[in-house]
Amino acid sequence: MLSSKKFLILAGGFGTRIADTIGGLPKVLAPVHDKPFLFYQMNNWVSQGIKDFTFLLHYKAELIIEFLEHYKQHNDSQISYNFILEEKPLGTGGAILHAVASSNIDRFVVINADTWIESGFKESFEAIKPSILITNVSNAARFGRVNVDSENLVLSFDEKDGFKTPGLINAGLFSLTRDILESVQRKNFSLELEVLKPLAKTQNLQAIISNTNFFDIGVPEDLNSFREYILKTQLT
Repeated sequence: MLSSKKFLILAGGFGTRIADTIGGLPKVLAPVHDKPFLFYQMNNWVSQGIKDFTFLLHYKAELIIEFLEHYKQHNDSQISYNFILEEKPLGTGGAILHAVASSNIDRFVVINADTWIESGFKESFEAIKPSILITNVSNAARFGRVNVDSENLVLSFDEKDGFKTPGLINAGLFSLTRDILESVQRKNFSLELEVLKPLAKTQNLQAIISNTNFFDIGVPEDLNSFREYILKTQLT
């Protein structure tokens, strides 16, 4: 048990950029060799000491629920999971607020389901201040960049600049509280634009820097890179 914080997984996206590649499946069920991407994610998260999962679902939620039940029965009966359905898209921030308000969750760690990271979980669960996991990648062009000061406070987020150079990026793992989201006072909003950027502007967002293997499977080439990584590290 890492802490009393709940672990939330944003898994409601349509995966439009890889839809043709994966046949319209939810992005987290993208095939990676003979198993869905979420299978490897669950193994990874369980190895980090996480046993309780709250999934935020929308697109083809029933397929993800079916997978989770199969995973629990055949891979790890000790895990517990629940899911919160988003009837219509509310944006990343709105989806999280809907989930924590309906389940009376005050403190939580939330991850983008399509983002693969292998470290930073313990630090995120232990973080006292609002935090964001960031990592250095060799090509930051697709992600935008995160600027931090000498005390690892986030100063600003730069938009995608197209320059294929190294940089610190948002790795998609956040430690937050419900009251921060409630301060937006809207139901449909972006976590990145309307929560993280204002926190950075007031120097209230702590950066947790991790040298982790990082994959965002949102585009076909990165999904293929992840498949190659799994082939090299887990299937040989």
